[in-house]
Order: sequence, then structure tokens, then C-alpha cells
Amino acid sequence: MELDFKRGSKYTRRSIGEICYPGVGRPSGGNWDTGYTSLKPPLEDNLIVFMNIGFPGRLGLDFPNKYDDEKKIITWYGKPNAHSEQKQIKKIIDKEITPHFFARWDSKPEFIYLGVGNVISYKDGVSIPGDDRKTIEFELLVDDIGDIFTGTPLKQVDSSEINEPSTISNLPMSSFALEKHLEDYIVRNWSSTIFAEKYDFYERQYQTNTGPLDILAKSKDGSEYLVIELKRDLASDVVVGQTSRYMGYIKNNLADENESVKGCIVAHQADAGLKNALSAIDSIDFYEYSIEFIMNKVEI
Repeated sequence: MELDFKRGSKYTRRSIGEICYPGVGRPSGGNWDTGYTSLKPPLEDNLIVFMNIGFPGRLGLDFPNKYDDEKKIITWYGKPNAHSEQKQIKKIIDKEITPHFFARWDSKPEFIYLGVGNVISYKDGVSIPGDDRKTIEFELLVDDIGDIFTGTPLKQVDSSEINEPSTISNLPMSSFALEKHLEDYIVRNWSSTIFAEKYDFYERQYQTNTGPLDILAKSKDGSEYLVIELKRDLASDVVVGQTSRYMGYIKNNLADENESVKGCIVAHQADAGLKNALSAIDSIDFYEYSIEFIMNKVEI
């Protein structure tokens, strides 16, 4: 089973649990309320890491987790008494388990998903501030971390900015670096998109009980909501279930009885599995995007 969290988006422990265990939700108490937790089969090869930055956790321990913007390296600490010979820690070091990193800067329940961490070094026997116990210190890299994490919480686009020209630059011709960039582009240029004729922009990163949906729109006549799910590159059939969950949430929690809900997937490409899945579903459309790069010589 694939875990398809959206990098740069906000999640709570509860919504992460709903994604990992659909219809059941996160186990109560235990490791889900601590710094990291392993998952049950068939997700046992994944680890969910909840990282506080700049403030202590609920037990009062203030681990010096940090991000070095110059080196693009995350420093992260294990639980008290953690060391490299422990089974779970060895799996992280040997890349036998996939650690998904979620970070927050205050005690609010929302974490920002940073991505999968790749260990580049570790050190046993590191002191914990204000505690007699020792732990393990990791240095990790996350792909394209500089695009979503600059040492402070992410800035969201204000609704007053949605018609301003896009300021996104240095994008590859075929796709965006992150789903967040594609989201920024569509929101900022909403009036120029294919959706604007029928729909008005409603909200970005609309929170549901299984995480945030990318963009929510509503038809100009008020009869229909549109859930827009974005993938920066190749989209698989996993996104169909994801979009359907968001559509169900909007239907059950936001839409009136006389308002319908439609889904839309936007990606650079669709794989065979996605095409097969969508061929049997009338309520979700697929849009393929491309980026055009134009350069003109300017006479000075």
C-alpha cells in the first residue's frame, strides 16, 4: 500500500491515522502521541515521525531538532535511550523502513509534511537537554527540501492574491518541482484556467478528516463543488481513491442536499492504471498540463 502524503501540506495526527488506516483511524494513545510511530501491516515498512522544532513536546522534553537552510540538512533526535543497535533504529539507518517527516513550530495540532528522510549520518550517546538520558542524533536529507522548508512555517497564498501574476520561476518545462508549485500557479492564475468559466475559486488546502485537499471550487450557479487534486508529474490510480475520499467529505460535511460534488485530477501524465480507473468513473475528470518556456531577445 502506498502512502501518498502531499509535501508542504498540513496534517494532524488524526488525519494521518485516517490515511494510514481508512475507516479505522489512528490507534489511541501510545506511540501516536510521541515523536514517532511504526505502522501495522501492510504498512510496516513505514515510520511516521512527528518533529517539534523550537518547543518541547507534551512530556516536557525539548529536543534540539533543527533545519540547516544552507546545507539543506535536518537534524533529528530519537526518543530517550534510543541507539543505533535497536531494531527499529537499525531499520532507519539501513533504509529498510521509510521515515515520513512531519514538522511543527508550535503546540497546534497541525504538522507540515516535509517528505521522506534519508540518513546521511548518526551519533549515539547524545545528551538530551534537561534530562539525564541519552539518545541518537540523525542528520538527514529530504529531496527538494529547500522548496518547502526555509526554517519557518510555510507562507500560504492569501485569497487577495489569487488574481496576481504568478511569481514562480525556474520550473522545469515538463513539470513542477512540487505539487505546491502547481497549486500556487493555478490559484494565482485562476481567472486564466480552464476552470474559471464555470467555477469560482473557493479555498486551497481545504482540511478534511483525511488531510487537506488541494483546491476546492464552487460553480457560479452554486449547484456544484469541484474537488481538484494535483500531481506534479505522473499520476497513478492511487489518486482516484484519494480524490474520492475528499469528495465524500465535501458531500457529507459541506454540500447541501441539492448540491453535487465533482472531482478533477490535474497531472502532467496519467499512467495506465489511472486511465483504467477513470474509465469506470463518471464523477472524476482528468486534465493534463504542460508548461511552455518562452525566451525573447531584448535589444538594449
